[in-house]
Amino acid sequence: MPTTGSIEEQRRAACATREAILKVARRRFSSCGYADVTLRDIAADADVSAALVVKYFGSKEDLFAQASGFENDAEKLLDCELEHLGEHLVRTLLDYHDRTQGDPLVRAVFTSSRPAGASFRDNFESQLVTRLAERLTGPRARLRAELVCSHLMGLGASRLVLRTRAITAEPTEDLVALTAPLIQNWIDNPL
Repeated sequence: MPTTGSIEEQRRAACATREAILKVARRRFSSCGYADVTLRDIAADADVSAALVVKYFGSKEDLFAQASGFENDAEKLLDCELEHLGEHLVRTLLDYHDRTQGDPLVRAVFTSSRPAGASFRDNFESQLVTRLAERLTGPRARLRAELVCSHLMGLGASRLVLRTRAITAEPTEDLVALTAPLIQNWIDNPL
């Protein structure tokens, strides 16, 4: 009797399938908006059945709620000591751009303006901006955190959406060298 793999292999495959569905859902919801996306669209893009999407996520609303989270992205972005956080933020986002052709901050911009985008906006605020602001010392921490995020969103939008020539052509190390000190200034210095 043929085996279908160990339980651990099955779990890994299920986890990979679930992540693939989430990735497709994020892309669909951010480019098309909640109302214009169906579970069948997501299933087709992920090369799975709509029934499997329902099995993993329940409903479109539940899938949207999970796709709108920034918890994992925020963990990666903020996983650095404050004195080097500016460089870490830029490098991490540029790595997202290079590896996945995506950016969680740009996703927040496009998705939050769509119907049902309040979940994305709320999650972005609580899971990234507020957490960054809580780490900053001195006055106007919230404003400084929002300035950091807005600068990073602009960089992502320029590279991935507008595809501006100079920024897109600039080598990663040069973009880090040019951008990180500006961001670090907002992190270190009260306005």
